Amino acid sequence: MAAISNTHTTDLSKRNRETLDDMISIITADETPLLTLIGSETVEGIKPEWNLDALANPDTANAFAQGDQYSYNAITPTTRVGNYTQILRKSFIVAKTQEAVKKAGAKSDFNREKLKKGQEIRIDLEVIAASNQASVAPSGATAGKLGGLRAWVASNDDMGATGASGGYNTGTGLVTAATNGTQRAFTKALMDNNIQAVYQAGGNPTTLMVSPYNKRVFSTFMSDANVVANRGKVEGKEQARIYAAADEYLSDFGLITVMPNRQWARAGAAAARNAFLLEPGKLAMGVLRPIAEDTDVVPNADAKAGVLITEQTLIVKNEAALGVIADLFGLTAST
Repeated sequence: MAAISNTHTTDLSKRNRETLDDMISIITADETPLLTLIGSETVEGIKPEWNLDALANPDTANAFAQGDQYSYNAITPTTRVGNYTQILRKSFIVAKTQEAVKKAGAKSDFNREKLKKGQEIRIDLEVIAASNQASVAPSGATAGKLGGLRAWVASNDDMGATGASGGYNTGTGLVTAATNGTQRAFTKALMDNNIQAVYQAGGNPTTLMVSPYNKRVFSTFMSDANVVANRGKVEGKEQARIYAAADEYLSDFGLITVMPNRQWARAGAAAARNAFLLEPGKLAMGVLRPIAEDTDVVPNADAKAGVLITEQTLIVKNEAALGVIADLFGLTAST
């Protein structure tokens, strides 16, 4: 029924206050599982370097006669490798009037934005560190770039047809990007083969990091004829539970934790197409300048400007201890 004539309703009133909620909802998606897993260490220059070494292959002819005179094998020198640092930054500016007015949620737009930009830089690093980005030496107006993990891993990279390895070039001192191959489906056979290759090369991987889509594909490996069925016992008044996911894989060469990385999916197909076998101790983010606000920014305006900046690189202590199952469909069954 209609309201009684001349009822003073809220749409007629000019005195009602706004009821804007003080809570600002944001989907942060700020998890950085790769950066968290590998940790960081301090570096002191724009191209930190380190040495690689390896034991000789087994010598089945290692036998000598009694009284044999010594001879001396040549020493194989170590291989010196390195990676350039990359400067990342986020900037923002807020009118001083906006800072002064009363508002919902955070009392300072400047501080709120600074927190967001710090999270965004870490997410950028998360994706760049795993990428197929070649390293670039800084020169004048040319920005330095770190070599990403996909570019580094060349010893144990299982690629699709027409794919080609990248890796560190001792002649140029740069990391070369890999050539992408034909995309294919993620399978248990590909995973098992890569785990074995890394193990034989001397690595002891503990984590397989994949896109969210390929985490779901991994869970379907439970239906493989060679996998023990996963069943749960229901007791008393417990409700039955459907087991449709798996998070660990007991391989022939050790237990592997399978970890999804949502940022790779958010970054797109180029980031989601690779699955990495990781030994955390063989990787780190080298930090020349940690994420910090540049307090020297002085805008010529009635506004407060902010810049967050950092300079970091990826330290790959020995790429032969790592593996990548490359050129996968990483977002859907066909992309």
